[in-house]
Amino acid sequence: MKIALVQPARDRLDRAKNLQTVTRLLEQIRNADIVCLPENWAGVVVFNEAELADVLALLRRYAQQGRYTLLTGSLIVERRDYRIALGHVISPDGAVLGYAEKIFPSNAVGERAFLRFGERLPVFSSEKARLGIAICVDLFYPELVRSLAQREIHILFNPSNIPENRISLWRSLLCARAAENTIFVAFANNTKSFYPDDRPVSGHSMVVSPRGEVLFEADDAEGVYTVEIDLAQIAEARQRWPYLADSLSIEKIEGDQVVRKGL
Repeated sequence: MKIALVQPARDRLDRAKNLQTVTRLLEQIRNADIVCLPENWAGVVVFNEAELADVLALLRRYAQQGRYTLLTGSLIVERRDYRIALGHVISPDGAVLGYAEKIFPSNAVGERAFLRFGERLPVFSSEKARLGIAICVDLFYPELVRSLAQREIHILFNPSNIPENRISLWRSLLCARAAENTIFVAFANNTKSFYPDDRPVSGHSMVVSPRGEVLFEADDAEGVYTVEIDLAQIAEARQRWPYLADSLSIEKIEGDQVVRKGL
């Protein structure tokens, strides 16, 4: 199957410009099964419910036109009394299947001052794979990813906005999450952009195999990067590395005692 990572050149605050950029890139996609946008691709901007509905309606048309499952990355949405980061999933027939929430807003960049902690960590099914979403720094929490892997996902998508000086760290995290859960992990990042403290955001979207190997890594160029993966590699990896099965055999850990199921 083929997954496509959209890596847009993002303006931090110009929503209209960013929307034009992303729709232009989506227009280019052919023969992909799953397409993933990065976090905050529209900029550090807030959508009310009506504006979110308009954006989803537009993205639904592209998913339907291209016949792919579309992950909308993450957008900041304002509800009645709070703001939250949401990543929707749209089916090839244009239906919104649901959304994941950013469970842990980034403390490092001050998100906890204005974003509510998320609560939804669902699993979605596309025509060819089961997938989960960990938005940006949620990748730092192995228990979140393990929960998704225990619910039998094949691919973890990590829509993010990561600065250039943290890409080496991010590559290590992506490889660790992939290997310890024997799943594919796909990271979609913005490019040609900046953090509020002027650190550059320079792409490097990538795909990692269930063996923890980087199958593809983009450079800093704007574009759509399509990577073909073989889901059979998951079973092959698990024959040698039963890490996920071992974790499922544990009932609980009490103090220094590991209690296994059925014992």
